[in-house]
Amino acid sequence: KIFYQPPYEYYKYKKGLCRSDGEPGFETVTGLFELKSLQYEAWGDDPLPYFMEPQYSPVSTPELYKEYPLVLTTGGRKITSFHSEHRQIPSLREIDPWPIVQIHPDDAKKYGIEDGDWVCIENQFGKCRQKAEVTPTILKGVVHAQHAWWYPEEDQTEPNQGGYKKSNINMLVPHKHIGKLAMGAPYKCLLCKIYKVKGLDED
Repeated sequence: KIFYQPPYEYYKYKKGLCRSDGEPGFETVTGLFELKSLQYEAWGDDPLPYFMEPQYSPVSTPELYKEYPLVLTTGGRKITSFHSEHRQIPSLREIDPWPIVQIHPDDAKKYGIEDGDWVCIENQFGKCRQKAEVTPTILKGVVHAQHAWWYPEEDQTEPNQGGYKKSNINMLVPHKHIGKLAMGAPYKCLLCKIYKVKGLDED
């Protein structure tokens, strides 16, 4: 097998490769690496980094947290896929055959979930199914779900479209969520509940 690695370009900022005008420096107001963003300041926002409590969290929505007592995060990377790509490659699918949601052992015990169980992840926006990976590497009270799952072995035509609704965590993520400076989706900071099911297609 042959792997091609394109050459790296170092010190781009010295060579004018970071700016649209070809001048040395960075694509900022000053051309410098700005810890205080003058562009943000010009837009009327705080030029320094700051914390904003997520719209859906134990702090900002305590009543919702009672119904969905776990913090949901997603978007972690796997070497076997790139977003929704490569699920259809047999050798990679063999390594990662199913979508995985990571859960802390204490939370797994609380909800009667064992490693390898099929579970349903649900919140006010939707639900999907993945297999549980019980691991102490995730914070108690938080679950991390793999994203962009679909099944190449399933019917690809409408309305099934590869069964993407079955295990795609995006079913729980609101679309066109409005942020302070831009539109986006809160895929790192949602609430959910999780419970055991018999399988991908069984309750």
